[in-house]
Amino acid sequence: MENVLQWGVEVILALQANRSEALDAFFKAITQLGGMGHVFIVPLVIWSLGYRTGVRLLLALLLSAFVNFALKDVFAQPRPFDLDPSIGPEREMGYGIPSGHAQHTLLEWGLIIAWCKRRWFTLLAVTLIALIGFSRVWLGVHFPTDVLGGWLLGAAFLWATLRHGDAIAARLTAAGCAGQVSIALGVSLLFVLFYVVVPKTAYLIGLSGLWLGAALGVIVCTRLLQAPEGGALWQRVLRYLLGMVVLLVWLEQSAKWVPEVRGTAWYLAAWGNNFAGGLWLTAGAPALFQLLRLSPRPVRPVPDHAT
Repeated sequence: MENVLQWGVEVILALQANRSEALDAFFKAITQLGGMGHVFIVPLVIWSLGYRTGVRLLLALLLSAFVNFALKDVFAQPRPFDLDPSIGPEREMGYGIPSGHAQHTLLEWGLIIAWCKRRWFTLLAVTLIALIGFSRVWLGVHFPTDVLGGWLLGAAFLWATLRHGDAIAARLTAAGCAGQVSIALGVSLLFVLFYVVVPKTAYLIGLSGLWLGAALGVIVCTRLLQAPEGGALWQRVLRYLLGMVVLLVWLEQSAKWVPEVRGTAWYLAAWGNNFAGGLWLTAGAPALFQLLRLSPRPVRPVPDHAT
């Protein structure tokens, strides 16, 4: 393994021999599309393109994130700059393999490609996936093998979601409300349990809250609310803008409530903040859209006897 990592260091150093301020700025911008970009892309799909499609994307990404964090903790592989401090310009916390940016980007854009089914979009998305993966190596935060591992895992999640997503959704529907809540709680507790056993990545606590909030929100929305599906362009745009304003304000304010020292209060704040964010994504925002009549009422079929 040391030989592989050393080879990775040599590849990165060879690439960075061509560094410039312009290229660094470009790849920093590109890499953000595989990080914070999810905060803007996933809500767009949920609120403006298709609720059911969006929540399936969101839940698949959260499961993917859990596996990514878990494998990082198990392998505990250093980052390139840990082996050679001359590598730069970026520094990130946590372990290296697999690359979360590469993994989640392939899963996210792969699912959108499958649902969009437009050749031009496929070409654009594949180019973006490749650029985001390459940016992680260029910036010196991942070895090439980290990116390859992330792509392989992302492809596995993509295949599983496309191949078994409908069957899983059908089973969850058949499980009823109590069964769905139990499954949501069970998965959330699994995230926490893994952190208790391997206490390395505290982000798993926030991920647990985000998963539970989002999953319970889906249950509430599908039973009690009008899902934000369809509508005129102005309705879709307003749903997204309004939802994002609330979400971004919440992210900024709630971050101030998390204590600097990691203790009981830190864990509770991290879990609670993410729980509220997940609930907003899948139930809070749809409830507000329904109240403001930004979600069109579904067209009910006319009974035969009425014709």
